[in-house]
Amino acid sequence: MTTDYRSLLDGGDQFERLCAILAAVSESGSLRKATEALGCSYRYAWGLVRRAEEEIGTPLLVRKVGGASGGGAELTPAAHDLLRRHRLLTREARSILGPATVVAPENRPLLMSSTFGPVEVGLVDALVAAFRRETGNWVRYIAAGSGQALELARAGRVDLVLVHAPSLEEQFMADGFGTGRYPLAVNVFVVCGPDADPAGVRTAASAPEAMRRIAEGGFPFVSRNDRSGTHVREMALWAAAGITPGPPWYQPWPLGGQGNIATLRHAAEIGAYTLIDSANLTMACPEGFAGLFRDDPALLNHFNLIPVNPDVFPAVNHEGARCFVEWATGPGGRNVVGSFGVEQYGAPLFRVP
Repeated sequence: MTTDYRSLLDGGDQFERLCAILAAVSESGSLRKATEALGCSYRYAWGLVRRAEEEIGTPLLVRKVGGASGGGAELTPAAHDLLRRHRLLTREARSILGPATVVAPENRPLLMSSTFGPVEVGLVDALVAAFRRETGNWVRYIAAGSGQALELARAGRVDLVLVHAPSLEEQFMADGFGTGRYPLAVNVFVVCGPDADPAGVRTAASAPEAMRRIAEGGFPFVSRNDRSGTHVREMALWAAAGITPGPPWYQPWPLGGQGNIATLRHAAEIGAYTLIDSANLTMACPEGFAGLFRDDPALLNHFNLIPVNPDVFPAVNHEGARCFVEWATGPGGRNVVGSFGVEQYGAPLFRVP
């Protein structure tokens, strides 16, 4: 029976992203290598493939486990057929429309690289959807840790960043890559761990003391270890505590780049402590795990929008970035941020600055 792919076309730019991911997997033999080549997160790519598979009712990727290369992924016959049809459709469109023309930055969708947290809980989707409804303008985004999100901007590959790593943001601005830092949302980081709390984190007087109790007791701690905003803040807390973390209790997680929720679940599985932002904790706290300490100004978590400097990269959509920042930090965006999570959790997951 022939697979019906027509429903995927309704996804617009997501259909193009899906085909780009499948083509990269076909070339590299690995979904992880494909995401690295495309500059998107593994979690995002895998979610896009899974949703497409559910939509059409047939697998697109088959994971290969083990072997000399350590495993990977390969396309199913349906995926090969989808790519073939996509190439034919593209070729036909070009024959009708003629040679491609260069699209002026202000006439194409805005491209934003965003830190994982607001993407994982759905805030970015809510903002993008509301912006689209009110202005008619499209925003596409790439989810990544703050460090990687800023690296994409340093390469001129995005028009705007949403990040929460103050030291990295300040360096980005000092190097001339951004035109300004615009506060969007605030929540807090939380030191999390087993509900039994063997390190006594709950009764600590400060965040550095909470971290010191974990280290001095040799209790396991899972680190994102990916230059994300969460990882940068964690390292600042160790420094404030006068601790140089290391084995055997300190566990940098190789898959920390998959985001806060994946890290949270891994820490819960092995009974370890970790640092997570409050929105992700509220959304996905595993059973037997708890937020143990959050009452310290050192744990405030500020999310900022930074447009990429058009003097450095003339091809960026600076006008689009300016419009989105103006809307997101104005009444429309502040209403989305301030009300986000209230219906589901009884309280907002973020507050407006």
